[in-house]
Amino acid sequence: MKQYDEYQKLMRYKYGYYSFIYLISLLALNYILGLFFNFQWGASKETEMLIIMFVVAIFFANISVYHNAYFRKKDDKKGYSWLLLIVGLLGLYTTYQTFLVRPEEIMINGKINEGATQFFSGILFVSIPITYFIKNKIDEKRERKEG
Repeated sequence: MKQYDEYQKLMRYKYGYYSFIYLISLLALNYILGLFFNFQWGASKETEMLIIMFVVAIFFANISVYHNAYFRKKDDKKGYSWLLLIVGLLGLYTTYQTFLVRPEEIMINGKINEGATQFFSGILFVSIPITYFIKNKIDEKRERKEG
């Protein structure tokens, strides 16, 4: 954390706390759905937990990127963003190929299977650069408006 300034640390702690509350809430909701309504949306409880963790990770990464707290000050943000976009698109393409060849890896009997974690991983990697590029456009527009 030495390479982050005080604002970045504050934002990471703040949204890390929000992410933790979000994680606890989703886990509790999932538990209640299973306990009282006997509802299981994943092929296994482990898959459900993994998907919930991916959703929270996507939330934390994107909110941190939007508040300039994801990348360190000296990082090549644009270069990392392009790299993450390529990795994410490859992950989504691989998920698509898996779905075409063996759809039961993604969905089985109407429930999300373990293959969907690859989809959420791709979404995570794609969402970071998208959020970064949107944030840059908003900042540029705001600077032109003020200047």
